[in-house]
Amino acid sequence: MLRVLHLKSLFLVVTLAFAGQAMAVKPNEEEPKECKKPKFRDFVPAHKAEVAPESELSFHVSRGAALTSISAEAHGEPVALEVVNRKTYISAKAKLPANLRDGFVRITVNARAEEGDCLGQDGWLIKVVDSAPVTAAEQNASEASEKPVEPVK
Repeated sequence: MLRVLHLKSLFLVVTLAFAGQAMAVKPNEEEPKECKKPKFRDFVPAHKAEVAPESELSFHVSRGAALTSISAEAHGEPVALEVVNRKTYISAKAKLPANLRDGFVRITVNARAEEGDCLGQDGWLIKVVDSAPVTAAEQNASEASEKPVEPVK
């Protein structure tokens, strides 16, 4: 009887020892984490807007993007960004390079997700003009000054 009790105890100890290993998840069996690509919004100036050389650019990036991975290029040239974490989103500002004048410029933005290895990309197009765009009020004022004044009789 004592021998049967020892065998049962031994069987119980061996079973408990291997049960933890049987339930453990091996690294190759782990479910991969879903990577959420960073999203970009609130591009300033707006798409296809006319801007002066060396104008300021800004955009927002969804949270979950690695702050150090956010980058921008203007016409293929890297742009120095000022990046600020606003808790619910990330704000980025930059200035257009001085050598970009008169023509369309594509602004390309990139960011990597903090979790996973996915890259978010976006961009927009702006038109750089050396002379500042004329507003409707300025145009009306210049037209009024060009009209000859009739003498009062």
